[in-house]
Amino acid sequence: MKLPPLTHGIAQLSVHELVQAMQCMPVGVTIIDSALTMRFWNDAFCRLLNFTADVMRPGVTLPDLFYFNARRGEFGPGDPERQVEERIQLSKQFQPHHFTRTRPDGTVLDITGSVIHDENGEAQGFVTIYQNVTLEHQHEQRLLAANQELQIAYDDLKQAQIGYAEMEEDRRRYYQLAARDPLTGLFTRYYMEDAAARMIELHEREESARLALLLFDIDHFKDINDACGHLSGDVVLRRVGQLLGGLSRRADVAVRYGGDEFAIFQSGVSANDCLAFAERFREAVQALRFDGNLAGRRLSISAGVAEHRIGESMNDLIERADAALYVAKRAGRNCSRKAP
Repeated sequence: MKLPPLTHGIAQLSVHELVQAMQCMPVGVTIIDSALTMRFWNDAFCRLLNFTADVMRPGVTLPDLFYFNARRGEFGPGDPERQVEERIQLSKQFQPHHFTRTRPDGTVLDITGSVIHDENGEAQGFVTIYQNVTLEHQHEQRLLAANQELQIAYDDLKQAQIGYAEMEEDRRRYYQLAARDPLTGLFTRYYMEDAAARMIELHEREESARLALLLFDIDHFKDINDACGHLSGDVVLRRVGQLLGGLSRRADVAVRYGGDEFAIFQSGVSANDCLAFAERFREAVQALRFDGNLAGRRLSISAGVAEHRIGESMNDLIERADAALYVAKRAGRNCSRKAP
């Protein structure tokens, strides 16, 4: 494990101090060597995995823990020998990994493993972080269920023939819920389909009423979620969405397209005008500053722009903007590109 550089005049941290620091961490930490022997674990790891002192004894190996977990049903139904052997073989590959695992008691663990290398670049072992993300997982599931319910309600209301004032009010209320993304305040894809279709219809009738689409996503957003957690990722999405909404015109349709992808339909502008807007927005995103877990983080976006062609469907327009977005990514990200 490579220690951080010394500050002038300050003595190097001792091993005892580093061990005490890791014992104070709220997340589980383990270190194994190249023979898969457990060299270090902290108390939080034992609490998260319910490993008692008789299990976590000096000299215990990772296969020992695999067998213990298999016997108590941690890996679900199946042949314990096969379950353990598969995990041992994966561990021996010494590859970085990141995954979530749900324990039988419902606890959801976010597990990230990083390889420790010696001075020659050879794998010496692993350091693994275990984090309890049960609350975040439950929140995500509730949001997913709520969104599914809203979509069902929205579809039902679109198809229904509203004849009474009370039913019309219900339709309006559910439509508003389905039209706005609760995290960013931007329009949803469901609303976009209706609004963009009307804008395309207008362009088809009046060729002078130009229409352009900007499609972008946040560069390396998964790294932010992995390093800082999904709640911090939500902060980033909210700030970017608010910035997009603030810079948009009233005639524009700014959309959270999905995940960390965003779109904005701009009427009455050319692709070059839209590209200029993309560059202004890209610079504004770079200027965002954060605190807390995100302190020091700098954001960037990659963007693709396409202008609607007479006779072109909305899906084809989105595909061309998406293709331009991938050109921007291949160009190194943090830039904007226009579709031909």
